Amino acid sequence: MPDKKFLPLVTLAVCVLCFFALNEFVFEPARRATLNMQLETRRLREVEREVLSLKARYGDLSAAVAQKERELDAAREYLPVELDQEKFIDALYRAADAHRAQIISMQAGDVEGDELQSQTVTVKLESQYVPLLNFVREIVDGKRFAVLDKASIESTGDTFLSCELTFRIFAAR
Repeated sequence: MPDKKFLPLVTLAVCVLCFFALNEFVFEPARRATLNMQLETRRLREVEREVLSLKARYGDLSAAVAQKERELDAAREYLPVELDQEKFIDALYRAADAHRAQIISMQAGDVEGDELQSQTVTVKLESQYVPLLNFVREIVDGKRFAVLDKASIESTGDTFLSCELTFRIFAAR
């Protein structure tokens, strides 16, 4: 019978131990996880506000990035990595056809330089005065960096001029 005296005390001790164990191993980890989730949610909301603030300040940057990519592509075309004289010669023939100039001959010179390469291309052609100016303007003001190095012009006696033009094209390595 003495065992029955301690039964309420043992029951109370077991209940207290169960309460502390439940608190320590179930409720406390759940509370910490909830608190961590709340902190992470606040942090993500702050990041979202910052992103929205940057978007409001700078607008949509994808359009600006696309514009800069187009400018970079144009710069690469203007000063290519390779001399690619064939493309330049094609541009000379297209410009001559467009401006009624007759190409008589064409000769490419040697490649000069290492990091900034250059090459001369000499063109002999016959044309009238205004179409000749338009031809030269189209080549010099074209998509590719080219300069008119030398020009010699002679009259053929009629309205045509005989010309020898030396252009220099460039490439950056």
